[in-house]
Amino acid sequence: MNIAFLTSGHLPYDDRIYYHMAMTLSGCDHNILIISSKSKTRENSGTICVNSFDDKNLSKKEKINSFIDHLESFAPDIAICSEPLPVISAKRFRRKAGRSLRIIYDITEWYPSGRFLREYHPAFRWFGFVKLLLLNIYASLSVDAFIFGEYYKSKPYRLLFPFTHSIFITYYPDLKYVDYKEHSLRDEKLRLSYSGEISLDKGFGNFMKVVNGLAEMYPDLEIEVKLVAWYGSGKDRAECEPLIHNENSNITIYFTGKQNFIDFTGQINETDIFLDLRRGSFENDRSLPIKLFYYAALGRPVIFSDLKALRHDFDIQKFGFLTDPKNTEGILLLISEYLKDPGLYKRHCENARNLAIEKYNWVKISPGFLSFIEAI
Repeated sequence: MNIAFLTSGHLPYDDRIYYHMAMTLSGCDHNILIISSKSKTRENSGTICVNSFDDKNLSKKEKINSFIDHLESFAPDIAICSEPLPVISAKRFRRKAGRSLRIIYDITEWYPSGRFLREYHPAFRWFGFVKLLLLNIYASLSVDAFIFGEYYKSKPYRLLFPFTHSIFITYYPDLKYVDYKEHSLRDEKLRLSYSGEISLDKGFGNFMKVVNGLAEMYPDLEIEVKLVAWYGSGKDRAECEPLIHNENSNITIYFTGKQNFIDFTGQINETDIFLDLRRGSFENDRSLPIKLFYYAALGRPVIFSDLKALRHDFDIQKFGFLTDPKNTEGILLLISEYLKDPGLYKRHCENARNLAIEKYNWVKISPGFLSFIEAI
């Protein structure tokens, strides 16, 4: 079959789209085209072709027409779309081409999410919410099936479209992309990392409070912090950049910036304990952090904000702790447990890696994904 992936929100070499879904389908002799509107890229490697464009100066109508133009020469049997705009593009292509085309909506984000609404003046955000919500409903009416990445984000669609075919395919990594090494703590050094968007909402302020608290609690401990991260906006930079500068001489901070998928785990594989202390909000509380699966695959303990999504989908208590992200003193005590008890640290490392091997990996769920696509 010819299978096209369409996305207006992800780069063409996105880990879920390219390295997991497309690679799985390609390995079973399906022809794959990936079209992203986030990067002008053209590359052909075997049965996966990337043919993307840059939408920065394009109107919505022009974006839709660009997706249609890219689809015409490929003549797909299935279109897997990551956002409403690509769904609408695939629908219009189907009508224009007068051919059978199955459209699948792969839902991994809240839509509309808070970050989309930031573009609107606060007084008109309600209008933006209604507009984007109606767009999403209109797009969803056009699809033949849904793929859900997580439980809470699936609920509105399962309520509104109960008879549309669907499957849950979450964010488990293929372990071949994870550079796993057995790990132990060093007495003289603690290595931490922060990955993703740098913002107060994502927990950077809470993270830096813990780092500075550790430096004061353990003045003889060398604390190495790697920021595999980027600023989401000018406001985020203004709020968070001052937090990086500190007066504690035992803290060393390295800023590596955003990494491509293949290099990501290599940048964080020396981390001793993973922290994610994002703020509580409706979206954060009901969103499953993809990074957590990679942390487990690396075989390291984690300390995460106590999110509903984690309690629903993850056995985190076997290799880490859920906590109030604002409770800096409590988080420092949890880290101290690892520093003082090597047995606990080793046990949590082993549990994390074993869960990744036995449960949280792509090989376990890819046959179901493949069967679902071929059945559609």
